[in-house]
Amino acid sequence: MTPLVDTHCHLQDSPFATDLDEVLERARSTGIAAMVVCGFDPASNIAALEMADAYRCVYPAVGCHPHDAGKMTNAALDLLARQAASPRVVAVGEIGLDFYRDLSPRDVQREALEAQLAIAVQTGKPVSVHSRDAEEPIYSHLAAYARRSPLVASKRPVGVMHCFGGTVEQALPFVDIGFLVSISCTITYPRNDATRRIAAELPMESLVVETDSPYLPPQSIRGKRNEPAHVRAAAEAIAAVRGLPIDAVATATTENAARLFGIAIEVAA
Repeated sequence: MTPLVDTHCHLQDSPFATDLDEVLERARSTGIAAMVVCGFDPASNIAALEMADAYRCVYPAVGCHPHDAGKMTNAALDLLARQAASPRVVAVGEIGLDFYRDLSPRDVQREALEAQLAIAVQTGKPVSVHSRDAEEPIYSHLAAYARRSPLVASKRPVGVMHCFGGTVEQALPFVDIGFLVSISCTITYPRNDATRRIAAELPMESLVVETDSPYLPPQSIRGKRNEPAHVRAAAEAIAAVRGLPIDAVATATTENAARLFGIAIEVAA
């Protein structure tokens, strides 16, 4: 079974509090070789780091979600910078802009984003980006960041557009500046033709897969908790729209994830 990488999940969230070991075993048994657990505030960042200490298959990312941008203090930003500098941390994220819910003022979201992009440049880490109803506004921030990122010199991706919800026309400029685009299990939703078109038309070397667990389950379990084992549903949907074997999609997206996060994928016997 060709391994897969869940490039964005939140296993530190309360829905996994009672059965995390079982969740990770189901992921292992379905060929999920690595999971990137993304923080979104100080507590979840610490939890992601602790989880990575406990489980070899977990890789931590640290960040402040745009919803929480209004709560980011200078002390929290300093702590985030120290955490991001750790060799264990594979990305700065989840960061970005959310102009759909606007739970933090837009100017505050932009300030928090810029501060965290600066940390990514300083630490040489890629970014995991949340963008909702903000694809055009966020582009200028990310393009300026991409020009400064030291990852460009090593020809690594500078980041990933997590659970991208825009159009293929909106996705292409991010690919052009060195970002990957992540396809979640929402590609299986009957009305989500936009994501299926992205999965079909973007270069294969620009795609990765994710679950955003415990959120956004595939259509087959809509309304229930999502978990990393279900990332295979996203890969299968990509294979279907591209007319490829699932192993080809798994190989490509796993290689892309390894390049993005600078990790070696271990496959259990």
